[in-house]
Amino acid sequence: MPNLAKSYILCVTSSLIISTSLCCILNFECSVHILSFIILSCLINSYCNLYLTKRQIDSENEERENKLIRQIEHSSKHLATIINNLPLVAYIIDTECRFITGNGEAVKFFDAEDNIEKLRYPEMIFEKDTLEMIREENSLIIQTKEPFVTEKIVKLKSGKQHWFNIRKAPILNDNDDVKGFVIFGRNIDIEKAAQKQRETYISTLSHDLKIPTLAQIRALELLLDGNLGKINKMQNEVLNLTLDSCRYMYDMLSTLLSTYKYENKDICLTYEKIQVMKLMDECFHKYVKSMHHKNIHIKVKAKEKFFTVYADKSQIKKAFENLIDHCVSSAYENTEIVCDIKKTANGKNVFLSLGFESPYISSEDIGNLFKRYSTAAEKMGKVGCGLGLYLAKQIINAHNGIIYAESKESNYNIYNIELPCINECKISAMTC
Repeated sequence: MPNLAKSYILCVTSSLIISTSLCCILNFECSVHILSFIILSCLINSYCNLYLTKRQIDSENEERENKLIRQIEHSSKHLATIINNLPLVAYIIDTECRFITGNGEAVKFFDAEDNIEKLRYPEMIFEKDTLEMIREENSLIIQTKEPFVTEKIVKLKSGKQHWFNIRKAPILNDNDDVKGFVIFGRNIDIEKAAQKQRETYISTLSHDLKIPTLAQIRALELLLDGNLGKINKMQNEVLNLTLDSCRYMYDMLSTLLSTYKYENKDICLTYEKIQVMKLMDECFHKYVKSMHHKNIHIKVKAKEKFFTVYADKSQIKKAFENLIDHCVSSAYENTEIVCDIKKTANGKNVFLSLGFESPYISSEDIGNLFKRYSTAAEKMGKVGCGLGLYLAKQIINAHNGIIYAESKESNYNIYNIELPCINECKISAMTC
């Protein structure tokens, strides 16, 4: 409209100039009526032009507005189609847990196809325990104003119950107050059933394989110790080979079971004071025979002999054994493994490294080294070694430590571990 006003003023001014000019030409002898007619004609013409221009602009604006409305409606229909066809339960509730709106999956889950209005009364929909849990979650979100993610069983009054992975986010008004919640729920009954099957499998594996294998180891040890009579040299050799095979089988089962427990956070660490040098001696001793076959020697470098950490001895020992096993398997024959033990510059951590000569590892493979089943098992030709370094990393991480590898093009690889030095006065506060 400001442009129209300018046009109108321009037209009037032009009309006055033209009229004045005519008066001068006619020496004011023309009739006043003629002059008025000329001015009026110019004004009417200007007004008509302005009116037509305004109608054209209004029509264009109206067309643009209608087009925008159609686009919004079209997008809204698309969005509604997407939400209604999501394989998720999606709905909105107010702060009193009353249902406001939701997609088709939500209406179907709550058995409300014939009576949506009943969803306005949550105490008629959810079982008491589930409803109390929902209200506790809502209170937490109102306080934090942050999304909330959980896994739980949702139980309804109708008797229906399912496992859901739920994400709940707050809806805020202009004053930044929570006025409702948008909820997305994914049914995970299949995942939970698979997890239960895995637990059954692991229990079976532990009982039916690990325990008999341990019994075989003990029986072979009795035979080799001569407790059941003398054995000749050939029998001794065969029994030793069988014992090594059983021990390898037992270690592989232990690694598999430990990995499962760490992945499911079903592990309990019992901390105690451990001398790192003494622990490493025990770990290296286990692989004396393997090192002897490849003529590999151990060189330990430590400025102090009594570096100590607080850790779960059996677990941290398992991590070091897996790491040493990998080093011995990968190292070249007639070389040495250098074990360097010292404190970090800030004095807060114990730093331990294992360096040895072995094939160069690319930066891409270094990144995958501590992942499951990707630790170059094909190079070692051993079953189950793909979990060794992965489990070692899980154990080190559980102790709030770090582990990483370096590889030099000169065919020299180093594995580094840092474990925190925990103040002895704080050990009593540490719980399982």
